[in-house]
Amino acid sequence: MKWLIIALIAVALAGVASYAFYNAVYLPQRYQQESTYYYNQQLQMMGYYPQGMMQGMGGMMRGGGMYHMMGYYNGYGVMYESTVPVSEAVSLMKEAPPYAKVFPGNDTIVFTSKDIDLVILSMGHKRAENLTNYTPPPYAHAQDNVFVIYGLVNPTIIVPKGAVVHVTLINLDAGDYHNVAITPVPPPYPYYAMMDIRMEVLGMTPFLPPADYSSGQAYEFSFTVAFYQPGTYYYVCEYPGHAQMGMYGEVIVG
Repeated sequence: MKWLIIALIAVALAGVASYAFYNAVYLPQRYQQESTYYYNQQLQMMGYYPQGMMQGMGGMMRGGGMYHMMGYYNGYGVMYESTVPVSEAVSLMKEAPPYAKVFPGNDTIVFTSKDIDLVILSMGHKRAENLTNYTPPPYAHAQDNVFVIYGLVNPTIIVPKGAVVHVTLINLDAGDYHNVAITPVPPPYPYYAMMDIRMEVLGMTPFLPPADYSSGQAYEFSFTVAFYQPGTYYYVCEYPGHAQMGMYGEVIVG
C-alpha cells in the first residue's frame, strides 16, 4: 500500500511538472515562434524585403523600391532607412505643424489638413516626462514605454476623413526596440499584440534599434497611410509586451 501511494504521488508530481512546463516554457516559445513568423511575413507582404531573404545580419537590402538597413533581434526583422540626430528628433517633437491643434488638457491633437506629417517618438515614460515636461492623464496609460507626439504622450489623434498621413517613427529609447503599426483592432492587447491584430494593419514600421546616445543618433523609418473610412483606429507598438503595458493611442477619423 505504501508503494502504491508513493507511485500515485510521483505520477501526480510528474503531471504537475508537465503542466507547468507546458504553460511556462512550451506555450511562450510557441507564441514567440508564431509571432515572429507573422511579423516577418507582414514585412514581406508590405514589400520591405523580398521573399526568401530572411538570413543574415546587417547589410543593405532592397524592398518596396527602397534601400533599408536590415538585421534581426530575437528573430524579428529590424530595419531602418536612416538615422537622425537626437537633438533634431526632439526639435521635431516640439514643433507641431500649423495645421495641428494641440490640447494638453485632454491629451489630444486635432489635424485640420488632409496632408499630414506625423512625427512619432518612442521611448520610456520617464524620458518622455523629462523631454516634454508634461504629465499625461491617467487614461493615457503611460506607465511604461510610450509614444510622444508633438509634446503629448500617447495622445488621441483626430484627422479628417480622407487624410493622407506621412508617419515617421524615431526611436529615442536607450534600451528597447520599438515599432508602430496602424490598426482598427482595439485594446486591450495581449502580450503578443501582433498576433492579435493579425492582418488588420494599414501600415507599419519594422522594429527600430535603440538610439545610440554615444554618437547622438537615433534610428527612423517612414511610411504613409490613408484614412478613407471614418472610425477609430489605433497606433500600436507590436513588440511583445509593449502594447499590453499601454504603448498605444487612438486615431479618430472623421
